Amino acid sequence: MKLNMTLAQNTRLRTDAEKALLFSLFLHVNRELNDFQREVLTLVLDHEKGTREDLSNAVLQINRQVELLGASGWTPDRKVGDQVLKPDHYDRLPMEPTYFIVTSGGFNWCVENFIKYITRYRFKNGLEDLKKAMRNLAMYIRLLDGDSKWSR
Repeated sequence: MKLNMTLAQNTRLRTDAEKALLFSLFLHVNRELNDFQREVLTLVLDHEKGTREDLSNAVLQINRQVELLGASGWTPDRKVGDQVLKPDHYDRLPMEPTYFIVTSGGFNWCVENFIKYITRYRFKNGLEDLKKAMRNLAMYIRLLDGDSKWSR
């Protein structure tokens, strides 16, 4: 599969197999992601093969990570740079999450936001980004459960 496709080709809906291949490539290329990020991303993006329990487990893991990092006094590894045109929190990874989302053909908006927050938390807003990731994932679970107030 070529990665130098045009934007028009990138935005078409992809099959689950194509998305899985692109996700495997994303994880392979972005070896800097920690085990927590890899595991939670796998739970979320492979949910079609799993269950809603997998998504709920991801929320629990994020909660545990928030607690552990908060208790340890951890702060993100921030660098000063151009936060608009070349943000460090994405530029540190060989494949930017936004590029992956666009080339994969897209997921649900909440899942796409989740990917953004879970991959950048170590470099941008720390615990705040993990909480945002958890909120987006929780909204997605409520949507799947048919909750008409999923976004509240």
